[in-house]
Amino acid sequence: MQDLETDCDCVPVPNLNGQILSDKKTGQIFMKGPVVHLEFPMVIVRHGETNGNRRRVLHGLINGPENQLNETGKDQARQLAMNLFAELERTLGPRLAELTRSGNLVILTSPLKRARDTAQLFIDHVEEKTGLLLELQVQEDLREISFGKIDGLALDEIEDQDLKDLVIKYRTTQDATINWQGTGESFVDTLIRAKRLLQTLNKRYQGKDVVVISFTHGTFGSSLRGVTGDKGLVKGPGMIAFRDNILGCCVPHWL
Repeated sequence: MQDLETDCDCVPVPNLNGQILSDKKTGQIFMKGPVVHLEFPMVIVRHGETNGNRRRVLHGLINGPENQLNETGKDQARQLAMNLFAELERTLGPRLAELTRSGNLVILTSPLKRARDTAQLFIDHVEEKTGLLLELQVQEDLREISFGKIDGLALDEIEDQDLKDLVIKYRTTQDATINWQGTGESFVDTLIRAKRLLQTLNKRYQGKDVVVISFTHGTFGSSLRGVTGDKGLVKGPGMIAFRDNILGCCVPHWL
């Protein structure tokens, strides 16, 4: 990879081990390498579709009616459950049954209901196939990015023109430093949260025979991919295109 520090006005992002650089002029961020090396296998899944997804609502931390799985989202989650379980059967073979019996097929979820409901449909399918009930563990740090005072709003519902302009900039320029006038999180903030989460999970699962499935959200899924050095997020000379390459609903992704 070319020398990003000389090719752009870039500086290392604090608390990310010098592996993520930020352009001081544009707010774009660039990947040098992984911030965290996972010590166990983990697949991440974005929740199923909601009506808010269709309207391009800034979901954030809202748990209202528009932020729940719609019928399409429930169908996506059921299909995901079948497909992912079948994939685990193919790749793990007899080991899958032992992991399930021992509780080492670990199911983590964001506290937000759209993710929890997606995870529950997977657990229901596993119980149907095996007769075993997995524990659903809520992991607070798997929550979505917070958009602060505009959480839950679509662009045309934002009255403050400055905030509306920030949303447009966020969506079109990949500026990872926008923090919603100090009321929410920037994408950089979520990268630091993702690092903290994965370091915690590394300590918990290092050396253990586990497979972890984490149900989360679109933007935070990009955060997890960013800190693990996923080149699928990268565009051009190392730029992390976290808006362009977001995971689809109920599409499993191995980190």
